[in-house]
Amino acid sequence: IIVPGVRSDLESGEPFRLQIVFLGGRPENAGFYWKLLGQEQFQKMNLSHVARGVYSITLTPDMVAGDFEYYIKATGGDGKTLLFPATAPELNQTVVVMQ
Repeated sequence: IIVPGVRSDLESGEPFRLQIVFLGGRPENAGFYWKLLGQEQFQKMNLSHVARGVYSITLTPDMVAGDFEYYIKATGGDGKTLLFPATAPELNQTVVVMQ
């Protein structure tokens, strides 16, 4: 899994957009898992297929009204699980929303 534009901050009111590239083609199953900091359970969103192994995700400003963390999980055709970041879901990518 390659995420070319990893973001660690976001302006308040700005949507969060992310592009994800899967080398080796389309995964069998892929999801974007996110939660506001302090929450216990992750919410799952399906990725939007753009082209070949490229996918995208957009969280609207009302979805990210505060700091949040996320990870990406995919299952390849061989049944192997891929994660971004590799330490997920114990240590995830964090995004701070600037006021």
